[in-house]
Amino acid sequence: MLPSPPTTSPTDTGGYDFWYPDYDTNYADAGCSNKLPLPFNNKNDRPNYETQIACCKGAYAGQTSGKCLSQLPSPPTTSPT
Repeated sequence: MLPSPPTTSPTDTGGYDFWYPDYDTNYADAGCSNKLPLPFNNKNDRPNYETQIACCKGAYAGQTSGKCLSQLPSPPTTSPT
């Protein structure tokens, strides 16, 4: 027998399939998350977005610190590549 035998149901990968703004952190230091458990009661209690970048653009468009965008897997840079 395998230590973790296959199942017929999908396995939870540790996050939701949507991103939400972290309103519990100071705006300048905040970003977007898809972590479980939700820090609010249900999905419709906060705006939610299909991608992390859509969340940053929608919830933190005026963030001058750039913290949200810096948390992206491949964050934008200020210098050309």
